[in-house]
Amino acid sequence: MVHKIKKPFWDVEEEIGFVNVKAWDGLYYKVWNSGQPETIQNVANILANVRYDINTLLIYIYQHKQEWENEPIAFGIYHTFDIHTPSSNGDIFNNSDANNLINYKAGKKLFNYQEMTPNDLGILGLNKPKEVTQIPINNNKNYEIATKRSIFLTIRPNIKSNPDKIENYNKILDLVIHELTHTTCNDTKWKTDNHKHPYPVYHKNMRKFASECGILKN
Repeated sequence: MVHKIKKPFWDVEEEIGFVNVKAWDGLYYKVWNSGQPETIQNVANILANVRYDINTLLIYIYQHKQEWENEPIAFGIYHTFDIHTPSSNGDIFNNSDANNLINYKAGKKLFNYQEMTPNDLGILGLNKPKEVTQIPINNNKNYEIATKRSIFLTIRPNIKSNPDKIENYNKILDLVIHELTHTTCNDTKWKTDNHKHPYPVYHKNMRKFASECGILKN
């Protein structure tokens, strides 16, 4: 008899119950299949807005290296570029069409944003590590790293009882910056202390950059 390995509680469903919807940016996003058709389309468009704004943030961060490249956060930011903007380099980040080029150059490695799976666990957002691998370091120790991730976001706060109510966009963006910081911290496992140092410092930096580039309204 083959026994299925039980998934951890946080490993939420990401396929069943979703529909793939084409958004204004020409890309497809996984949206929970409930509510009016116009609501479902609106959720996809909001996820496209998230992608555009996070790309804008990462472009800004790259163009302001002097603020972080000699700080401890530097490794985490370069890791964030690797995961969220694959195949992008200085020529792309400094191009006037950088936001679109990031998506185009990523190809099949395009970062995945999708609506949060309805759950009774109180999980509003999730940065889901995938393709976790071990990198050998000194003293016969390994460093664990996730080379792929997906970010799940609550777009409709009462999706079961009121699937057509959309969350305030600034609150959604605040949530995605929270989740983006988990990429910067390279969090690869669910831990009760995932928000201890250096997370608060890195999150404060991310919010600062997001405010400076104009995507996050205080």
